[in-house]
Amino acid sequence: MRPPRDHCSAPPRSGFSLMELLLVLALLTVLAALTVPAMRGWQQRLTLERAATALQHQISETRLRSIQSGERWMLVLSLSEKTSLQIRPDRPLNQPELLRLPQDIRLKPEPEKGQPPVDAQVLRIIFRPDGTCSATALRISDTRGNSLSLSLDRLTGSVRISTPELSKA
Repeated sequence: MRPPRDHCSAPPRSGFSLMELLLVLALLTVLAALTVPAMRGWQQRLTLERAATALQHQISETRLRSIQSGERWMLVLSLSEKTSLQIRPDRPLNQPELLRLPQDIRLKPEPEKGQPPVDAQVLRIIFRPDGTCSATALRISDTRGNSLSLSLDRLTGSVRISTPELSKA
């Protein structure tokens, strides 16, 4: 026999209450608000690294073209327009390869140690048939303050990308 049932109490229900659902929704909103800025920073850092790598590849390719052709080649970097152009100074009619960097990327030449700062809008890197080139150092930065250093060794033509050292004050 069953015990008498109280008609005033509601039968037990399974599931979540409205308050529990609102609490979980509030927690997810807080987590999303914390992760979205971090994801944007990560995405901008990736854009910066891709720009540095593309520039590294174009420098290496221009050096290789100079060695293969036995002629001088030049890579012209327009720092204000964020473009680079491969040309042969002896044959200006060839079709140059143009590399466009994203608009939020900034290029700035870094002076050699002991030299005054360089304030140029156009940077020319000359590659000789023996594989040597003009030494160059660039700082590539984005709008969030992230930056990478790109340095070119004049004897070997090797390009190195690194995180710049912070100046110790």
